[in-house]
Amino acid sequence: MKKYFTPLNIILVLEAISAFLTALGLIPREAILVWTGVAIFYMIFSPVEDSLWLAVASIPLFAALPISENFDSMATWRILVAVLFSVWFFKRNIFTQIKQFNFGKILTKEYFKQNAISYLTVLFLFIGALSVIAAGYKLLAIKKLLFLINIFLLFLVVRDLGKTRESIVRIWQAAATGGAIVLAVALAQFTAVLLVPLFSFWQFWAEKVIVAFYGQNLAHLLSRSNTWFAYYASNPPALRLFSVFPDSHSFAMFCMMLVPILLGLVLYFEKQKKQRILFWSLAVLALGGIVLSGSRGTWLSIVPVILCAIYLYGKRIEPLLVKKVLSGFAVFIVLFVVSAGYPPLLYKFQSWQTGENASTTFSFFERARSISDAEEISNKGRMEIWLASLKSISQRPIIGVGLGNYVKVLGQDASAAKQGASAHNLYLDFASEIGIIGVLILVAIFVNILYTSWAVFRRSDANYAKLYGLVFGLYFLWISAYSFFDVVLLNDKVLLFLMVTLAALYSLKTLMKVNNS
Repeated sequence: MKKYFTPLNIILVLEAISAFLTALGLIPREAILVWTGVAIFYMIFSPVEDSLWLAVASIPLFAALPISENFDSMATWRILVAVLFSVWFFKRNIFTQIKQFNFGKILTKEYFKQNAISYLTVLFLFIGALSVIAAGYKLLAIKKLLFLINIFLLFLVVRDLGKTRESIVRIWQAAATGGAIVLAVALAQFTAVLLVPLFSFWQFWAEKVIVAFYGQNLAHLLSRSNTWFAYYASNPPALRLFSVFPDSHSFAMFCMMLVPILLGLVLYFEKQKKQRILFWSLAVLALGGIVLSGSRGTWLSIVPVILCAIYLYGKRIEPLLVKKVLSGFAVFIVLFVVSAGYPPLLYKFQSWQTGENASTTFSFFERARSISDAEEISNKGRMEIWLASLKSISQRPIIGVGLGNYVKVLGQDASAAKQGASAHNLYLDFASEIGIIGVLILVAIFVNILYTSWAVFRRSDANYAKLYGLVFGLYFLWISAYSFFDVVLLNDKVLLFLMVTLAALYSLKTLMKVNNS
């Protein structure tokens, strides 16, 4: 037991306790400020590897800092990622490495091939910075630019520290710890709506939990409108799981990013039964989370990914590994079919709570069928927004309306940005804000990620790395396809987690080159 009572574990447990007690309204929100101060102290005086582990495992727990009555939505990750980066920069003597670096190398073809993702990301951020000039609301543009830069710092730290198999696996374990927290909260939500009326759950979550994690402004918005429930004309609403996130779509995408890490750990610990079963179980729960998020975009966008996996299996390309991936997709399909029993179960329990009888013939399949209904309110609204985006792009194709200024496309004022105004399509969103060149660079970044996934899958000498490359590539293809229907990749917790999973992929690529040299 002694090995578990380490300063690192104690700090993480204290964070979980303070976050959840605050979310339950049992202690004041100032407890988050106290924990943040303790975490900063710990990061400064601890090994940078431990500080990174804490930051990665804490991603789902990052709450909003109650700095003042009018400013209570600043997330703890903004401070802690900056502190982590500073600690890494000075403890790893990065400044000295920069001074000794031969800058002539950056112009060579070989160096570009090895670091294409960094070149493309810097270029993307540069174009985003240029678009600030065109932005009508410059404060919104600067805030979004700083947001993207702040998050990218985590990628740099993970990429540098993940230089051995052991360090990469330790980062995966930190991510899996955070993932387990997300899934545990989702299970708690699933159980809660069987015990209390949906309206009581809605108000409690908006007034307590959302306030703790995201601040009063978002809580007020979500108390009136959210994506937590699936609504139908002839049936009562059904809860769509969303865990610690503000919406069900972000939860679904987080689960999509979590599965590759869990399957990589399954294969890494294939000779250790308890750990193998643990990570497989978490992977099944993550796939179930995607189903019960009720996100039609994820359901639709998985189809080409499954076809791609079947094609690889038919070509006999690493068939044993591809078969493992197909088994994961089979689990998803089975869970999707089984989910037909969820609404009747929910309605039965809700009728006990409210005394009102509800129909038990409805299933999630009805929600899936609504994907093709052009007159459905959500579908119709999306198409109208997409048309407005295309019109804006045709009018300002080079530099767009400015980063973070999508509200201009819809003819709204700056306050609408806080309500999540977007194109409901990641590519149209960025094309509208920073122009066609910017979105082409974003697509190039995605293509490079897929190419790197394929390289790790085909050329790594360890099966756990090969499987991670394969699963990550397929699931990132899933994410890329889903991004045609939403912009939740820009949710802060989702994007932070993506930085971790991406950095692990590129670290495996570097490790692969070292082992093959």
